[in-house]
Amino acid sequence: MAHLARSRMIGGLALAAALVCAATARAEKFDTALILAVDVSGSMDDARYRVQFEGVARALEDPSVVQALLGGPHHRAAVSMLAWSDTSHEVMSWQVIADMRDARRIAGVIRAMPRVSGEFTCLATMLREAREGLVRSVPGEASALVIDVSGDGPDNCAGAHATEEERDKTIAGGVTINGLPIRTENEFIGTGAYRAPGFGMEELRNEPHMAGTTIEDWYRRHVIGGPGAFHVVANGYADFERAFRRKFLREIAFGRDGARRLSLKAASARRD
Repeated sequence: MAHLARSRMIGGLALAAALVCAATARAEKFDTALILAVDVSGSMDDARYRVQFEGVARALEDPSVVQALLGGPHHRAAVSMLAWSDTSHEVMSWQVIADMRDARRIAGVIRAMPRVSGEFTCLATMLREAREGLVRSVPGEASALVIDVSGDGPDNCAGAHATEEERDKTIAGGVTINGLPIRTENEFIGTGAYRAPGFGMEELRNEPHMAGTTIEDWYRRHVIGGPGAFHVVANGYADFERAFRRKFLREIAFGRDGARRLSLKAASARRD
């Protein structure tokens, strides 16, 4: 009986191992995994809020965007969404896009989302929460993993240094952070900007250089980073949809072509 029990146990372990191997073999592979991080802080009234979400939804309904998304070697992408201000809210978990129907379904989900709101622009907090959450939960293997940040102001919770620290920790894991800074009627940012309670005086002393700094300057210096990082400027909220579509297509192209270049470089190194 003991021998039979031992045989059954060994057989059970072998079956479990086989199932694990099969599950690993079936793990989905994506050309690009995108975390869309949308600013919903106090500067976003209802009109600005809807412009952002509608711009994302329309991009996903664009056949040229979907064709680009599915044009890589794996013919699929993964998309998730954060609404961020004082903290981050995972308003859409990871969704797989393998055809036009998937893209249209996800666009509908984005349009139907109830509003999430906040007061401050806690960009450093968002990067940390994205890194500890959605970055770790991609439902497969992605050739490129991107956090796609849109917003109209600098971090007014912890400041530039904290944002840089969280950026550097995030890109150290192979993540790219791209930006879509939105120009508003207040083209320049400075030390007099609205700030969260507890914003350190030391940070204020370190920011006299911000006088005359534009939002795109701030994103370029403190936010974007990682392989192929870039930013595209929206000239006001009316320009958001165009800017987002342009950035989206560029991200998709890098996820496909950048991964191919890395693969060719690795193959060349093996031959040498």
